[in-house]
Amino acid sequence: MGTGPEARNIYTHVRIPGGEKVPKPMGTPSSQLSTNGPPGEAAVVRHSLGQNGKRISYLTAEGVRAGTCPAILLLHGSGVSARSWTFQLQNLGHALRILAIDLPGHGESDPIDNMTLEGYADAARGLLDALGTGPVLVAGHSLGGAVAQVLAARHPEMVRGLVLLSTCVNLPETNGFLHRFYRYLPASIQKVLFFSTAKKILFSPSASREAILLGMEELRACRPETILRDMAAAQAMDLQEVAQGLRVPTLILCGNRDKLTPPAFSARLRELISDSRLLIVAGAGHMLPLETPGRVSEELLEFVNSVAPPEARFVPAIRGAGKRSIVRRLIEKVTALFRRE
Repeated sequence: MGTGPEARNIYTHVRIPGGEKVPKPMGTPSSQLSTNGPPGEAAVVRHSLGQNGKRISYLTAEGVRAGTCPAILLLHGSGVSARSWTFQLQNLGHALRILAIDLPGHGESDPIDNMTLEGYADAARGLLDALGTGPVLVAGHSLGGAVAQVLAARHPEMVRGLVLLSTCVNLPETNGFLHRFYRYLPASIQKVLFFSTAKKILFSPSASREAILLGMEELRACRPETILRDMAAAQAMDLQEVAQGLRVPTLILCGNRDKLTPPAFSARLRELISDSRLLIVAGAGHMLPLETPGRVSEELLEFVNSVAPPEARFVPAIRGAGKRSIVRRLIEKVTALFRRE
């Protein structure tokens, strides 16, 4: 299939040698998506393939050959794309085979008729089949965490373990009056209210300027109809039985300042999934991969080590080491990039 349309004009582009141009959010240092960065940082490359006549786009990190390292599939949240995992791709690509999919209708993947949790999960399974990955670890953020649960339930033979970030099994009912009132506002006012509200709900007050910029540009780049379908899927979902039936090691992460899926939602997940543990990230809001990229990367690495057999542990341990590892220095570096003014 062809490469599809260029990204919207809020993105600049970085040419990746040997691969397609990868759009990057404005304000993100060019070295974060180029092969010219410091040694040890993986280049991020975009790929695409055909699936039932539709384009599925995904990002990988160069430097790891298939079959030599554990594979992990990253599932983004509502209204954003695989680019929301850019920092994990860049800084873990030396140790893991990372696949970050643009779910259907998001990023540069074509929409599909069945844009539901089940449709998204089946699209992710199709990507894994096309690439011949075999069973993988799956990390999902927000709505992607719900998709990850459905993927593990529908295709348990493909999932070795789960990392669920800022997610839940269901959302409380919303105020119907406010929704009806919102519908009668002019479109321009609706848009302003939506993005100003989203910014306050998604990010903690201590989130860095760079994290907010990247997240909001991702949200603004998303197709409006995709956002509406994502919201409908989130409001309709009830995954309590799905979560209770999961039989894979699971790590649950949540920011203690998450307003959209607060810690109580993650605690409920912990109760439902038998082989799970919960970690609360102090000071973080809903957008964990962007707000605390270093902590998320560190926990992903340690989770891989915890579920992999000894002979397959390619990733160096981090905590408990007598001295700082190369991985820890990389993680500290990316955290510093987010905090830099």
